[in-house]
Amino acid sequence: MPDNRETLRPYIADMLAVEKHIVEALERQQKDDDIKQFPNAAQLIERTLGILRTHARTLDTHLESFPGGSAAGAVKEAVTGVLGAIAGMYDKIRKDTASRALRDDYTAISLAAISYTMLHTTALGLRQGATADVALRHLQDLTPLIMELSEVIPTIVLKELSFEGYEIETGLAQQAVRNTQQTWSQGAQTETAGVRTSTGGAAGFSGA
Repeated sequence: MPDNRETLRPYIADMLAVEKHIVEALERQQKDDDIKQFPNAAQLIERTLGILRTHARTLDTHLESFPGGSAAGAVKEAVTGVLGAIAGMYDKIRKDTASRALRDDYTAISLAAISYTMLHTTALGLRQGATADVALRHLQDLTPLIMELSEVIPTIVLKELSFEGYEIETGLAQQAVRNTQQTWSQGAQTETAGVRTSTGGAAGFSGA
C-alpha cells in the first residue's frame, strides 16, 4: 500500500509554489505607479500579500514534517502545469493597466482557491486531517479576497475610462457591482435548486 503522506507531499509542494508565484507578482504590482494611483487597489494588494506570505510560511513549515527532504527540494519537483497558467497571466514584461492587473489577481487567486479545494479533498481522502485543515483555513482566507476584487475592479475600470477623457456617470460602479453580484447569487440559487431536484428534495416535487 502506498504511503499516504508521501503521496500527499507533492500536492502540498505544488500549492506552496503557487502561493509563492502569486506573491512575486503582487510584489511587482506593489511598486507599479498605475496601481499606486488607486488607494483601494493598493491597499487590497498589500493586504493580499500579507495573507499569501503567511500561507507560504505555513505550507513551508507543514511540508518540512513530511518525508522526502526539505520544502525547497519538494517545490522544485512540483507540478508545473498550474504554474505555467499563472506565469501566462503574470507576464513580467507586459505593462498592464491597474484594472487588468487586478483581473489577473482575481484569476490567479481563484486558481489558488480551487487548488486548495482539491488539496483539502485529497487530504480528506488520504486521512491526513492536519493537511485538510490547513487547506480549508487557507481557502477561507482567499474567498473574501476574490469577492473584494470583484467589487474593486468595476471602480478602477470606470476611473481609467474617465482618465482617458470619457464622461462617466456617478454610481455606475456600484450598479455594475450590484448587477454582477446578483448574477452570482442567481447562479448559486439555481445550483442549490438543482441539487435539491437531483436528490429528490422539495424543488423536484411536482405533486400528484
